[in-house]
Amino acid sequence: MMAREKLGWLCGSLIVLASGCGGGQTPASTSTGPVAQAPAITAQPVNTSVPMGLTATYSVTATGTAPQYQWSKNGAAIQGANASTYVTPATGFDDTGTSFTVTVTNPAGVVTSDAATLTVTARAPKTGDLRFQLVDAVQTVNGYGSGSFQSTALIRGEQTFNASLGTPLHAGPDDCANPPETTGTGCSWLFSVMGIPASLGANASGFTSGYASDLYANFPADVQSWPSQSDTVGNGIFPFASSAVVTSIDFEPANVLFGLSWIQSSQQSGFQPTIQTVAPADLQAAATAAGANSQVITAISFDAGANSNTAAITFLSYGWQADTSTIYEAQVTTVAPSDAATAAANLASQGYIITAVGIADSATDIVLVGTRVQGDTMPRPFMSTAIANDPTMFQQGYAIVASITYSSPTVADTYTIAYLGER
Repeated sequence: MMAREKLGWLCGSLIVLASGCGGGQTPASTSTGPVAQAPAITAQPVNTSVPMGLTATYSVTATGTAPQYQWSKNGAAIQGANASTYVTPATGFDDTGTSFTVTVTNPAGVVTSDAATLTVTARAPKTGDLRFQLVDAVQTVNGYGSGSFQSTALIRGEQTFNASLGTPLHAGPDDCANPPETTGTGCSWLFSVMGIPASLGANASGFTSGYASDLYANFPADVQSWPSQSDTVGNGIFPFASSAVVTSIDFEPANVLFGLSWIQSSQQSGFQPTIQTVAPADLQAAATAAGANSQVITAISFDAGANSNTAAITFLSYGWQADTSTIYEAQVTTVAPSDAATAAANLASQGYIITAVGIADSATDIVLVGTRVQGDTMPRPFMSTAIANDPTMFQQGYAIVASITYSSPTVADTYTIAYLGER
């Protein structure tokens, strides 16, 4: 009896594999869990091109159980780069040709991506510098253009567009009545406006494009009222606030009007305009002097006058309190309007950004001002299109630096608009 009790105690307290402790007992079941899936890359990182000074982003898409990532630069592991996306530090010219790969691992296997290269293009303007027509700015460099439309600047009025990018005033003939109209209603100016993606948050909602026209005689008073934030035309219009930069201007004294465009950002301020009037032959020297003083010409009006002795150019150049030490080189080019795209492409190939465009009242010449940081001769990507909402320009991040209107050489009363884009 004692032996049976002892055996029963052993069977109730131990897990045994033998069947001698009770009839009909089944062995305990075991489970190994789900089998891990080896990693596989379904979307490879792609070659990337960015302006110098900006960051580049690489990403990979992988399947498999709990994948882990390790990015490498030129074959060497990058410390801390352990996510499916890798963002480089600010790029320099020496980074061109760098190769990036990512290795994806889990307990079931290892896979390494194809190599993706980095190309560094010409220097990006400093973040927030409105003087450079938004080339490589956060609003444009990653693509933009959520909708597009054209409008007409009001006669002696003002239009502003929030969360929008506006072109400078189209430079071209027939903006004003001929013969001149002196009632203050003889001119109108075309422009185009594109939306900024809402995903940019404050960089979209805090950004404004504006257009205005006023009597020519009121211009000195408008300028003197800077930096008033009032939006009453003739009483200190927005362009002369320190958070705004005038991007184009057109004086039409024969029609007693002027028109202009501007951009404004709630994120930046400290822009200080200087207004000068010079003879056409002196513009290059004036532009060179402005650049040496860390100023950028952003708007220009070319008044052909009655003859060569009365012709004059008025321009606005801006300094910026956030950057008072950079020296700029400026190049002035005068061509026929139909040749403006070719001339702008040539300037871009030398590293210049088109920062100002003006056209003679006679519409026989177009004046382009290109500006670059001293010594920056690396070519800039450039494109020209006749389509206001060209998806290539928007998607590839080309900022519209000018729009030129010119008459057809073969069809009367027919005009072409060339939109000039840089990045």
